[in-house]
Amino acid sequence: MWKDKESMKFSIITLGCKVNAYESQYYAGQLEELGYEQVSPEKACDICIINTCTVTNTAASKSRQKIHYAKRMNPNALCVVVGCFVQCASEEERKALDADLIVGAKQKNELVNLIQQALKDHEKIDVVHEVTQFKDFEAMPVHCFESMHRAFLKVQDGCNQFCSYCAIPFARGRERSLNHEQVIQIAKDLCDKGHTEIVLTGIHTGRYFDGEYDLAKLMKALLENTPDYVYYRISSIEITEVSDELIGLMQENSRMCHHLHIPVQSACNETLKRMNRPYTIEQFKEKIEYIRSCIPDISISTDVIAGFVQESDEEFETTYKNLAELELSFFHVFPYSKRNGTKASTLKGEINGKIAKARVARLLELSNECRKRDMQRFNPVQVLIERQQDGYYTGYTNQYHPCKILSDTSISGRITFEWQRIEDGTYYGKKD
Repeated sequence: MWKDKESMKFSIITLGCKVNAYESQYYAGQLEELGYEQVSPEKACDICIINTCTVTNTAASKSRQKIHYAKRMNPNALCVVVGCFVQCASEEERKALDADLIVGAKQKNELVNLIQQALKDHEKIDVVHEVTQFKDFEAMPVHCFESMHRAFLKVQDGCNQFCSYCAIPFARGRERSLNHEQVIQIAKDLCDKGHTEIVLTGIHTGRYFDGEYDLAKLMKALLENTPDYVYYRISSIEITEVSDELIGLMQENSRMCHHLHIPVQSACNETLKRMNRPYTIEQFKEKIEYIRSCIPDISISTDVIAGFVQESDEEFETTYKNLAELELSFFHVFPYSKRNGTKASTLKGEINGKIAKARVARLLELSNECRKRDMQRFNPVQVLIERQQDGYYTGYTNQYHPCKILSDTSISGRITFEWQRIEDGTYYGKKD
């Protein structure tokens, strides 16, 4: 039922985190190198890839829905299901999906070879290993990104932290990192392709470790081995991993963008304890103050979970008050969603959905206020132009605030401009 590869089309549906998005980009690049054509999931294709998530029960349910959707849209296509959801699913659950190829969290770098094998043999393949077997980092280098300016580089996978609400250690296994020499070579390749900003990403990026190379030493080596016009970001990092060496590097080298995304998850000690987070809110605040004392123009954003199990009104108000005092640049806010198999799923005292939704709304309103206040600190701003859309040149500043710029002449790359107004969390201005 499947055609020869020369005429084949494929689609990818990606759920979950930025690491999943990175890995989907890798799959697409590998297939395109072989002559396959990517199309949107709504169009007819010969290979449907669903890159799944399992971080919550809702995410797992959405993964199942997208698998069924893909099969319904293209019933004769090769159905490929990959990632965290199938890694955590039982053998019976995987069989019930009726997919042609299933790949868990190991051998994802071999996905395209497995697709070719499935096409050739016309047999169903299930490649799901126990997470205890995940010892080596599987390199999945992406050498070119659509924006042609910002690129992502996955340097780490897995997590040892075991927060009580999170299934990631069960889905991706223990921490492992890409060899530092490979990281540097991939970064050089990205620079050769014209990328001028590289974002280091991973499941627990701050835990990067390869021999004597921690994240700070890796970053120093990247700065030394790539051109002066190439800037760097860290996608996300835990407060306990922002080392003095990393702060010093950000102080000394302007090519390190002055933005850190540091998940807090809750700003109340009682809630943090139930979450099994490795700090108190006082420790979090103290470290944020120290980072700012060293790098005054830094912007720090965060993640927050609202409505965690047993979160009382008093606990939520403590979180709200502390977040308001921290004056972070913006929050990603999520309502707590149960995930079977985690410690939190065994706790009693789930919060009513309407209450959790109302708490999310309050935190998002506070986030909007914080973003506007943080954005007003900077003018002019330095921004990396990524694309032209709806008549505007769009991009993000070094502090990771979005910009929309009008210009009568073509603009690209990293520019400096003065904004005229802030609207809906975006800088607007005109470049002469």
